[in-house]
Amino acid sequence: MQRRSDIFLVVILITLSACSNTRFLTDDQLLYTGRGEIEITPTEPGMSTSQVKNRVRAITDHKMNNGFLGRRLVPPVGLWTYHYWNPEPDRKLATGLKKSMAAAPILISDVNPDLRAQAVENELMNMGYFNATVRATIDTLGRDSKKARVNYHVVLPPPYHYRRIIFDTLNEPVDILIRNSNFLRKIKPGQQFNLDEITSARRSLSRDIQNQGYFYFTPELITLSADTAVGSQELDLTISRRTNVSPKVYQTYSINDIRVNISNPSRGDTLFSDPYLTEDLAIHATGDYLKPGIINRAVYFKEGDLYSFNSNAQSMKRLNNLGVFNYVRIDYEQSDTDTTRNLLDVTVDATMADNINLDFAVDLVTKSTGYAGPALSVGVTHGNAFRGAEKISVGLNGGFEWQWGKKESSQLGTLSYEVGVNTGLTLPRLLLPGGWQPRKPLFVQQTSVNLDYNLLNRTAYYRMASAMSSLNYRWGVNERVQHSFSPFYLNNVRLLNTTPDFDSVVNENIYIRKSFEEQFIIGARYGFTYDNTYQVKPNNIYFQASVNSSGNIVDLFNAIGQDSGERPYKLINSIYSQYVKITTDFRYYRNGRNQSLALRLYSGLGLPYRNSTVLPYVEQFFSGGAYSIRGFTARYLGPGSYYEKKSGYIDQSGDIKLEGNIEYRFGISRVVKGALFLETGNIWLINEDENRPGAKFDFGTFYRELAVGTGVGLRFDFSYFVLRTDFGFPLRNPYTTEGKNWLFGTGDILSGMLFYLAIGYPF
Repeated sequence: MQRRSDIFLVVILITLSACSNTRFLTDDQLLYTGRGEIEITPTEPGMSTSQVKNRVRAITDHKMNNGFLGRRLVPPVGLWTYHYWNPEPDRKLATGLKKSMAAAPILISDVNPDLRAQAVENELMNMGYFNATVRATIDTLGRDSKKARVNYHVVLPPPYHYRRIIFDTLNEPVDILIRNSNFLRKIKPGQQFNLDEITSARRSLSRDIQNQGYFYFTPELITLSADTAVGSQELDLTISRRTNVSPKVYQTYSINDIRVNISNPSRGDTLFSDPYLTEDLAIHATGDYLKPGIINRAVYFKEGDLYSFNSNAQSMKRLNNLGVFNYVRIDYEQSDTDTTRNLLDVTVDATMADNINLDFAVDLVTKSTGYAGPALSVGVTHGNAFRGAEKISVGLNGGFEWQWGKKESSQLGTLSYEVGVNTGLTLPRLLLPGGWQPRKPLFVQQTSVNLDYNLLNRTAYYRMASAMSSLNYRWGVNERVQHSFSPFYLNNVRLLNTTPDFDSVVNENIYIRKSFEEQFIIGARYGFTYDNTYQVKPNNIYFQASVNSSGNIVDLFNAIGQDSGERPYKLINSIYSQYVKITTDFRYYRNGRNQSLALRLYSGLGLPYRNSTVLPYVEQFFSGGAYSIRGFTARYLGPGSYYEKKSGYIDQSGDIKLEGNIEYRFGISRVVKGALFLETGNIWLINEDENRPGAKFDFGTFYRELAVGTGVGLRFDFSYFVLRTDFGFPLRNPYTTEGKNWLFGTGDILSGMLFYLAIGYPF
């Protein structure tokens, strides 16, 4: 039998070897197999070349067939599919698979090495290396002369630095603005010449000038000239402005009449009403769509103001963020009513969107708890309920779920279903006491009130009802930085019914029992988010931090006249929770051509005190599952080094969580993406629990209690959604088995494999 297997393997290898992909190339074609050596030769000793090498890598990077981490892997499945698989046209499934898997050969001519070498020279000149030379050579592989790599050789002279920054301007008002600008804060004597930095500084300077009323001013009017004949590897940078332009370019302009046109083509209205005059605007509409005050607050410039680039941009953002318009445009035209002054008439054209939207969805839902299943939701939203861009939403949802992954023998069950109703009112402004409003224009500002009721049934454990209510403010000065604050948050969670099996577990552990008893949460929450991932850059960052508390105000009044020995106190016949909870989530994305490296660090801490000895169960942390450490089943990891085979899903949660994930993502085809990941982390308790030894967090030992998992996955990116499949493997248990934590050599790595089917990326 073994001999037959060997013969079969040899036959397969011979067959695949015979399927050469270069046999389809013409005589003048070479298959590109990746970038070879990058040789940097400095002309002076001691020069740093690391930054230059990184730029050369970025410019000369080009995709290759079956590439991975800059290397070409075998077998080249995409090329084989392209050349050798020719399904019949009527076989739609096979034809579709070929389109998603096939990859046309990438040739040296596609890379164009000489053109890339010239691009490197241009980039090095922009970085201050004015006399650098770059040469590309083609290195054919010995085994197959139709395959080749490209090597790049750079001769690098010392870079040029600024000796002086000179302002060669006149004495007009705009010249004073140039001389007094922040340009010297960005470009200073002694710095290395960098064209990108100069261009950015010039653009910023131009916007500063536009903000002072110079409507026709553009960055191109600022001239920059470099004199390299002043010394060895030094230059003088002279900043001036063009003079051979129209006089109106260097004149300031003020806002005159402001006309706002609001229309709704879907209603067939064509005639504008007589203008509704506010303090600064004349609003013309084809119907009674919006209260004038909403538009007045969204437009950040007024009659008599100097033109400002920032005011124009803020107005566009604010009008679009109201969520009631399909289209917004702001036009400026020089006024002809008063030729003695420089005035601009402004026209704002806005087209209304549909007010009422009906949403109906049937979906496959995956949760961070590891549960997945079909879900149904239906909702109605009115986006302009009271003609003030207020949004009212009412939704019904329901779903049936089961937990994917390995099921422990002690686990009572993995099925659950959930039904709920969600309502909300969102206002496009901060509705604050006394009518106070922030002075600084905000990119987003919202006030929302939410009322939700949900019923959750874990069939083998309990049936639980949750009633939630909150008042929330959300604001941000730009799209990257957002704040969220809930001065009032209420969540009343009640167990409606429990099973005998569930009761037998919680009754044995007072810690678990109290976490289910003390679930009346009333307090405040604050969240901060920095996110620049809306636009893919070489480096993207996401950071989120939140602080929430419960019971502090209630306890301040409730404790008056009461004996502390009578704790826990109650509110409306329910024990209220008292705690502070802090979480942070940091993500870093290093993006390259058709590949990226994603890093995530998560931490969470919950501190119960006074009226509580334990966090409410719904606020506790857990680990494992499709969005956590994928080598371990959700809620079956930790706390600490505690492990008991008979323990189940309900008691593996904690007060502290630390987690780190790193994932390399790479393209396989147009639709299919691959991933490799490595993850570590665990959860712990703040206080000692005699029923769960090893569960308490200890600074001296916690690193020994980290679980480690790894795995591979595929992502099917269909643009409108991403279907994710992951195979997770445990590498290290947080507890010891036969004196060791690591699973190498035990056979438990492969036998512990978990499969996940999820929607979207894990982070």
